Amino acid sequence: MVWNASPAWQGKALQAVADHATTLLSGYSPIHADLAGTRLIADLTTGRTLSADPPIRAWAEDVVVTVDPDQLELARHHAQHLREQEVAAAGHGVERTELRYLRETVFKDTASAALWWLRHHDHDVTALKSVFPDLEHAVKLVDGGDAPGPVDALITAFDALTPDLDHRARYELHQQLAHILSALGRSEAAESLLSRAGAHPPDEPA
Repeated sequence: MVWNASPAWQGKALQAVADHATTLLSGYSPIHADLAGTRLIADLTTGRTLSADPPIRAWAEDVVVTVDPDQLELARHHAQHLREQEVAAAGHGVERTELRYLRETVFKDTASAALWWLRHHDHDVTALKSVFPDLEHAVKLVDGGDAPGPVDALITAFDALTPDLDHRARYELHQQLAHILSALGRSEAAESLLSRAGAHPPDEPA
């Protein structure tokens, strides 16, 4: 630490150099200590103006930047984690773009789906006939047209909540659900549920 003035300026000189070093180093990761040191040496050697009148400057010589090994290792792990996050985020972005393209362009309707299939299968119109039903089904799926109705969703939900019921107990549960729907004035839904449950309990002759 050097300054071209009386010892009374020592405190201001030290503070000016320390503040400048802190500001500069805050922009660098510990893993870039060598680069930060090169920049810091260049800046501190040039010096800082403490006063224009009288003209007083402070600068540093033989500057060395060191990093605690534990902090350096921590910084390396953090940098690796950030890189992994960036790669994952980029992958998710690509996936979202592909899904949006499929939803909004390829499977927007059966005509678009058919053209997309032809483009990727050497424009084989003859083979298209065999896969056209699958393309139609895919368009419906993407559009949500094959989403289960409320009765099917109700049965699926209760079956998922009671996986250990035997066939007869499950039949009786469906009967009770149909009775509740009928009592609530949902006779059509009740009939639909009963049609899925069957007219007779399991193991009982029709």
